[in-house]
Amino acid sequence: MAKKDGTADLRVKRTQKAIKHALLALIEENGFEHITVKDITDKAEISRNTFYLHYEDKYDLTNKMCDELVRKLFFNVGKQLRREQKLTLDTQSAARIMQIAIEIINSDKDEYRILFSCSGSDILEGKLSQTIRKALGLIKDETEGIHDYSVEYIVAGIIGIMKYQVTNNPTNVNAECEYFAAVHLSKIIETIKEHKKRTRQQKI
Repeated sequence: MAKKDGTADLRVKRTQKAIKHALLALIEENGFEHITVKDITDKAEISRNTFYLHYEDKYDLTNKMCDELVRKLFFNVGKQLRREQKLTLDTQSAARIMQIAIEIINSDKDEYRILFSCSGSDILEGKLSQTIRKALGLIKDETEGIHDYSVEYIVAGIIGIMKYQVTNNPTNVNAECEYFAAVHLSKIIETIKEHKKRTRQQKI
């Protein structure tokens, strides 16, 4: 049971952090496929029983790590956008969303880089894809008329940019985001606006 001063909660957080760091280090050393729970507990200097108090196996651990990354990313993007009141769909806002996301990704850059590069990358990519689609669904009024191919293009493009960001060191991220939005998203945004305009005219 947690103490009133939060000592037990802090101990749990430290243990989980040690386990996660151990997994990431082992992925870089040996690859995800060859890692066992014993490898993780030895690296983290904890007992197997302690590991199983928190995770079922290495797949459960990876799954929860990916959940935390995705949750943090989209919560903070949404929080920052609400603060800046950038909720309209245009190329400037699209570029700003990308810039904010990259700032957040950079705070966990090594974790993203390692998880993207290992055989568990499907887990992270799947969760990102699902959440991006959900985010697009939350602004249906702004994206009404967008076709399935365009959705797939946007989702794949965002994940591709994230992979590139964590495995390279772009020198001018803001300019890259503005260029990408202008070249690759402007036509999609223009088409959505035209669809909305036609829909309004049909209702008159």
